[in-house]
Amino acid sequence: MAILLRMTAADVTAIDALLRRVAADNGAALTELTGLILERLREAVPEFFADEDVAFDMAAAVAANVRRVHRLLAEDAPRARSDVVAAEAGDLLQTTLQHGIPLISLLEAYRSAQSLATDWWQRRLERDAPPRLLPAATRALHQRIVAYIDAASVEIRTSYELERRALESSPDGRRAHLVRKLLSGEPLDVDAAARTLNHPLTGRHVALVLWREGDDRDDEALETTLAAIHAAVPAARLLSTSARHRVYAWLSTHGALDVRPALALPTAPGVRVAMSGLHAGVDGFVRAHVEATQTAAIVRDRPAGAGQGRIAVFERFELLAFFAREREDTARFVQRALGPLAADTPQAARARETLWAYLAAGASATRAARRLGVHRNTVGYRLQAVADLLAGLQDDDANWQARATRRLEVELALLLAHELGTPLTDGA
Repeated sequence: MAILLRMTAADVTAIDALLRRVAADNGAALTELTGLILERLREAVPEFFADEDVAFDMAAAVAANVRRVHRLLAEDAPRARSDVVAAEAGDLLQTTLQHGIPLISLLEAYRSAQSLATDWWQRRLERDAPPRLLPAATRALHQRIVAYIDAASVEIRTSYELERRALESSPDGRRAHLVRKLLSGEPLDVDAAARTLNHPLTGRHVALVLWREGDDRDDEALETTLAAIHAAVPAARLLSTSARHRVYAWLSTHGALDVRPALALPTAPGVRVAMSGLHAGVDGFVRAHVEATQTAAIVRDRPAGAGQGRIAVFERFELLAFFAREREDTARFVQRALGPLAADTPQAARARETLWAYLAAGASATRAARRLGVHRNTVGYRLQAVADLLAGLQDDDANWQARATRRLEVELALLLAHELGTPLTDGA
């Protein structure tokens, strides 16, 4: 307190300027902090990373909270806000409830993130602050971050309890709880569960995941899209469990299940849909859900705009799902197979596209040119940039097995780079 009493108006202004300077770093610094927080949370609250969708929502919430604290530090006089919790953090709250994760885990995530973020901002403050102002600047920094986290925690706690009670007292909530038990493999009376859910659990199943993309917050768009899909497959019964930003669903029947009419439907703007393959029985009910969530995870990670407007089906992404489980290993494989072509540059992307078209056209520059919509000579010029790589793929009777393996590796690496984007990991 004595320090504060000795502060002059000029000191207060200087401290505000220091905090603004700390917050003036570019987006790469915030990405670094977000990554560090997620690494800590994987150890502190692993329950948020056991499922693809939960992990995705956690990453989005952490990034949104980091951006908010960044803006908070950049303000001369932080204003009180009625919307303390970011939309992404609200989505994580819904996911936490949807997956039966306890409130204490969510609050622990906020506490762990606060500790690391405060230390991170503090190191940046110490880099810029003169010794005389460092104690007071440190106090101001901590006050702003703690005030934000405290306000967010209060709002999260209140919202969680209100929504949990509403869910537990509603038919939708009881249905969602029973579905969670099925998916987690808890022992259940399957016949009783089927009667309660009014759903053919021992039949054939196709699972779906529907979610909003971008800033679209239309609460009815997901349900409208799901209703259209069900209408295209009227022989199947529909079971769904939902949060505001995501819906899990199953189309099931004891008879034939043909989802091809649904695949022809366009999806609504801002809505993405992933669908599993066809599976049977209670184990198939669970397996279908796993496939749908794996497909959704891959679709979310693809380059912006890729495949939008149509339902993404697991069969098309099964190979990618296999490799995407270990992103760091996949990134190393792509880098080894493609070398400089794995770079995240327009030149490398164009070379990959040209080589992919050339190999798909049976090593015909003419057919590749038609596929790419360019002149044959243009393909030739572009292939010169990958001449060394191509040289290792040419026919050679003496080493045909090694060359065949090498070609398969290159084609697979090109597919992974195209579908998953580059770099495949932050460190790739």
